[in-house]
Amino acid sequence: MPFVLWLLAVGTFAIGTDAFVIAGVLPELAADLSVSVGTAGQLVTVFSIAYAVFAPISATLTGSLPRRTVLLTALVVFSLGNIISATASSFFIVALGRIVAAAGAASFTPQASGVAAALVPEGRRGSALSIVIGGLTLSTALGVPIGTLVGSRLGWRATLWLVAALGLLSLLGVAARLPTLPPGGAHSLRDRLSPLRSPAVLATLTVTLLAVCSEHLIYTYIGPVLQASSGGGGGALSVLLLVFGVGAMVGNAIAGPATDRFSDRAVLWLSVGGMTLDLALIPWTFTHPVLAGVSMFVWGMTGWMYLVPQQHRLLSLASRQGAFTVSLNSSALYLGIALGGAIGGVLVTVMEPRMLGLPAALVGVSALVVATFADRLVAAEHGQREAGVSADKLAT
Repeated sequence: MPFVLWLLAVGTFAIGTDAFVIAGVLPELAADLSVSVGTAGQLVTVFSIAYAVFAPISATLTGSLPRRTVLLTALVVFSLGNIISATASSFFIVALGRIVAAAGAASFTPQASGVAAALVPEGRRGSALSIVIGGLTLSTALGVPIGTLVGSRLGWRATLWLVAALGLLSLLGVAARLPTLPPGGAHSLRDRLSPLRSPAVLATLTVTLLAVCSEHLIYTYIGPVLQASSGGGGGALSVLLLVFGVGAMVGNAIAGPATDRFSDRAVLWLSVGGMTLDLALIPWTFTHPVLAGVSMFVWGMTGWMYLVPQQHRLLSLASRQGAFTVSLNSSALYLGIALGGAIGGVLVTVMEPRMLGLPAALVGVSALVVATFADRLVAAEHGQREAGVSADKLAT
């Protein structure tokens, strides 16, 4: 695999830490800003909605620019957003900083995935994507637990300073080693949204949205959820988040080769099905630290397996519009995070935090239902494409 893939993974590590670490410092952040946990959780929603909106817009505005320039600028904006939040004195300014950080993240991640897919043969796309997505996975294993521990010891602002430093470190590494790459191509926003005209693409993106929504309905509030199981200590909470991250690394490592060897459909169903079952059991498994640890590992493993087959499927559906579909998948992912955080923010005020596993599992079931229809639409579209190719060969 090209070394540049690992450089891209450094960037996604910084962004992944930022996207997920808020959940670990939510109680401290809420107390410092004098807002409820449910209100503080909307910072995740704000970040995610901003990401989803900026992803296609950024791709449109930067399509004619060199990819290296886009990636470096994105990391600067991302780091600046975290500095704004870390120095803010009000909830509003913190939210503003989250929007700025999301704008940088939305420019970087889809571009990195598109570059990864373009650098390797089609048969190794799954493995290449797993490396880049692996940066996000590693952030759950190391970035989030460390950030949570820092937050419990030094305050949530120190956590955001740490994230900003990671972004700047990534900036230096990418600037030093990433070669200049040609632009991805200038396209209008209408062109970038054109894959949505495909029922198969639309259904596949809906699966991403629902699967992500299901786990983030509870993950956004994982701080208060796990504090009840771990006894409330920041160190114990960090350990449980570390276990989740290790599971995520295992799942991501399996997903790429499994997608290449078997099929995106098989890996998707194994992942979302396993995750849904684990979420449904959380009200009972999270009553004891050991059981909570096992559940977190399984959740991390299964929950981080479906991104690779989803992107693999989208690239196969729209090979000529690969960057567009990857960008749309990122938007669907972050809309799912936003929707999950918003729903969880309402439910956490009326039920015990660990009981959020039940509505989360219901959303997971809906993702599997949509996946059934998506499988049929994907098969039909591939069949139509093969029929068209055969007709062209006969005509020539």
